[in-house]
Amino acid sequence: MWWGYTPAIDLQEYLIETKGEEIPVLNILVIYGADARHILQTLAKKYKHPTRKIHFYVIEPLVDFLAKQMLLLTAALEPPQALGLQEKVRLFMEIYGNLLVRPPTVNYIIQKSRQLIHMVTDESFLDFRLPLVKLNMMKFKEIDALQNTFQFWFNNTLFNVVHMWDIRLRRSLGVRYDHRDGAFDWDYQMQLKSKPGGERVNYQEYKHWRETGVAFTWLETENTEPNLTFATGVLAKGEKLVSQGYLGDITNGPFLGFGIDCEDKDLLKTANGICVKRSADIMERNLLRLFYELEQSKEYEHCAGRVDDELGVVIRDISK
Repeated sequence: MWWGYTPAIDLQEYLIETKGEEIPVLNILVIYGADARHILQTLAKKYKHPTRKIHFYVIEPLVDFLAKQMLLLTAALEPPQALGLQEKVRLFMEIYGNLLVRPPTVNYIIQKSRQLIHMVTDESFLDFRLPLVKLNMMKFKEIDALQNTFQFWFNNTLFNVVHMWDIRLRRSLGVRYDHRDGAFDWDYQMQLKSKPGGERVNYQEYKHWRETGVAFTWLETENTEPNLTFATGVLAKGEKLVSQGYLGDITNGPFLGFGIDCEDKDLLKTANGICVKRSADIMERNLLRLFYELEQSKEYEHCAGRVDDELGVVIRDISK
């Protein structure tokens, strides 16, 4: 729920083509994808395949998932003059997997929720702002539910996600709550690491996510505001909009979609059986590549050893 448990893939790579027969239009059905990772990865890798139209049909069990996917697509498709590549990556990561986010991220969610309300209520505006998305196959009650979700985000309704996360932990662990560090270690060793690529998730970041709901952190940032996009089951009660709380995953984490494999194998190096880089670092590189290829329609090449990648003060010359 809220994220998938398999790496993002280019769906066109699995297309079986008959020699001499072109496929001008490709229809892809995505069922319970939970997020837009396969859609974004397929779009980013379009330059590797013959030119064709691609239609994605998305089926999700909850309208909340569709709402969040629309927001993630909006963030991913922001023009470079509106949102820089590095900022876009971290914004996407926070919306995608952090229960608490930075104040600028909350402001972005509120700002975009206003536009998304306009999109779902005005088809012409949707065609103008987000022409890749069509909602004409949804029922009217589903459109209303989608609007309620965006309205909940826009109103910045009180959403005590820290308390909700703690309640989920207490109900899940029961009497083990007072010894939750041991329970987290057991789940990491027996559940997450048993999944393909799960060993590349650092235990410290996994433990921090289990404790706080914050999966991706950076030294220069502080996550203090609730991520409203994790509100589940938004309903209208009179003039108020209420949520049933956080009903998502509290065991595996948002690491498996983008954070366990990478084309740059230097990020997958291990020392003493432990991956040197965090899953957050792997995901950041993958999203940098994805968004760059989405914008430029050409292969991304990471320049290793740049000054930007070095930490601390770099002394180039010492004058006598």
